[in-house]
Amino acid sequence: MGAWDFAVFDDDTAYDVLDDLKESSDIIKDMEKYFDDVIEADYVEYEEGYYALVSAAVLDSVMNDTQYRCDDEDYFEWIKSLKRIDLTSLQSKAIKVIDVIISDKSESKELWEENEELYSSWREDKRSIQKRLLQ
Repeated sequence: MGAWDFAVFDDDTAYDVLDDLKESSDIIKDMEKYFDDVIEADYVEYEEGYYALVSAAVLDSVMNDTQYRCDDEDYFEWIKSLKRIDLTSLQSKAIKVIDVIISDKSESKELWEENEELYSSWREDKRSIQKRLLQ
């Protein structure tokens, strides 16, 4: 696929995570685990952070009808199917996860800081997810 840019679904890892979420037999349990892994970590590895970040974006799509730029053909139909599930119990953890991912204990932040051109856009993209989830 070769995706690479600052938005959530502009990374190949996001599509791996999305596949795992779509195959989940208990999406609430899995998303909560991804959030807890990041919240409780001393240091968040890139992939671990992405599992939580994509989960937060999915939550944002379900709760706020946010339309992400996403190359997964079934994403929007899958999001519609999740609307029948009450995911609000995950909202506060998703908000916390964003703080961790943009903090100094995150590999993602370290990697993005090296990109002077896109770092602020990357950070603002994550903050925008958080702001929508706070509403």
